[in-house]
Amino acid sequence: MTEVLKQAADAINSKPVSLEIDHISACWWEKMAIRMRILPATKRFEIRPATLGTMIRISQLLLEIDPNIFKSEGTALDSNYQLYGAHGDNIARVVAAAIENREAVPSEKLVAFIKNNLSASELMAVIKIVLQQLNVMGFMSTIISLRGMSLLNTEGTIASGE
Repeated sequence: MTEVLKQAADAINSKPVSLEIDHISACWWEKMAIRMRILPATKRFEIRPATLGTMIRISQLLLEIDPNIFKSEGTALDSNYQLYGAHGDNIARVVAAAIENREAVPSEKLVAFIKNNLSASELMAVIKIVLQQLNVMGFMSTIISLRGMSLLNTEGTIASGE
C-alpha cells in the first residue's frame, strides 16, 4: 500500500497509478490455488486519469452520500457506523469505477473484491488517488473557459455596443 502513496505524484502528472490489493477474503478453493501458486496472492490494478464518462459516474455516486449524517445527535462513532452501512457500497463502487474507467456500471465482482479486501486506511489512500485522477480542477477550468467565451450568453454582455 505504501507503493500507492509513493505514486501520488504520478497521479498529478496524469500517469496511471498501479495498485496491488492483497487477496484477504478468498474462498477455500482460492486459498488453495494461492498456496499452490496457481492464483496470485495479490491482484494488480491501474487507476488511469478519468475519462468524462468515469467522472460523471463517480460524481453521481459521491452525490448519493448524505453529508448530514455528521450533523446527527449521535456520537462520531455512530456516524461512522451509519456511513459504513449506508454508503460503504458507494465508496467501493467509486474505486471500482475508477479502476474500470468507463461510463458503464462497474462489475459487482470487482466491487465485492474491493469491499472484502481493503481496510479503511487503505480505502482512504485509494480514494485520494481516485480524486487526484478525476482532475476536477481541469474540468472546472474547461467549464469556466467555455462559459466565459460563450457568444450566446444572454445574461452578461461580452462587448459594449455603445
